[in-house]
Amino acid sequence: MNLRKREQTGLPLLIAEVGFNHEGSLDQARTMIRAAAASGADAVKFQTFRAADLALPTAPHFELIRSAEMSPEQARALADTAREAGIAFFSTPFSLDAVAMLEAVGVPAYKVASMDLATPYLLDAVARTGKPVILSTGMATLGETGTAIDRLRRAGAADIALLHCLSLYPAEAGDCNLAAIGELKRAFGLPTGWSDHYPGSSACLAAFCVGADIIETHFTLDTATPGGDHGHSLDPAGMLALVDEMRRMAPMFGGQDFFNRRPDRQHAAAYRRGVYAARDIAPGETLTMADLLFCRPESELTPRSVEAVLGRKAVRPVTAHAPLSQGDVDGTNA
Repeated sequence: MNLRKREQTGLPLLIAEVGFNHEGSLDQARTMIRAAAASGADAVKFQTFRAADLALPTAPHFELIRSAEMSPEQARALADTAREAGIAFFSTPFSLDAVAMLEAVGVPAYKVASMDLATPYLLDAVARTGKPVILSTGMATLGETGTAIDRLRRAGAADIALLHCLSLYPAEAGDCNLAAIGELKRAFGLPTGWSDHYPGSSACLAAFCVGADIIETHFTLDTATPGGDHGHSLDPAGMLALVDEMRRMAPMFGGQDFFNRRPDRQHAAAYRRGVYAARDIAPGETLTMADLLFCRPESELTPRSVEAVLGRKAVRPVTAHAPLSQGDVDGTNA
């Protein structure tokens, strides 16, 4: 999986986070994979767990989590569906068994959830696969993030990316603080993106504008579906609109050395002002501002060089509206 796609194409790696919006239905999950591919996503991401990996049996959300469990056979079926649809399939493991299961499936990368940035044994297991790791940083300080990165590297992870993330569902606009994307990039020198929990696509588009290398956003077939992450997800139409908008915007960002190669430079002579005679000027007349017009296009004399003619005498006739040249005036002040 290309964590540096934006450097090469101008567009971020776009991940459709299905999570458990499939609600345990294999058919629903397959439909979502196909819809994500058709909507322009580069990858589709699931979550691999058993309910006991995440919650105690007495927890009120235990049964909801358990309903979204998937077997190894189902994960392989989803990977096959993704391959057929032309989209990368990977997942967030929540246990050592989940890592082993995903290795058997053959995922191209791993996502580490924000909650597991501080789970060393899981960081080690993911890193030991040698595959790219995308680390979400929800709830974390810079120090904690640095500790997790060091742990991943020591365990064998060479290709690491970070996602600025708010572990709020949904996040409010004022919570997003997308400037943190740049702060994480500067602090760690890694590809950095945005894991979106804000309704609609505006935060994703804003993240793109501030330089996100990766955008991960929850994905659903219908944002009106109750429960889960549906309400702050993008549906296929929303995902497609986001992709289209980023494609339109990507050329606008440009690159380095703009001022030595700006495309409008060729129009400077046509759009800048020259110095023209405001009236017929006879030889011997002393030139004042009232005798001059400053109009387009640029001529031999420009507003920057007007001091070279003011207060000097014309040495030859100049007709009204003709451009003035240095040769039209003598070299000394009158």
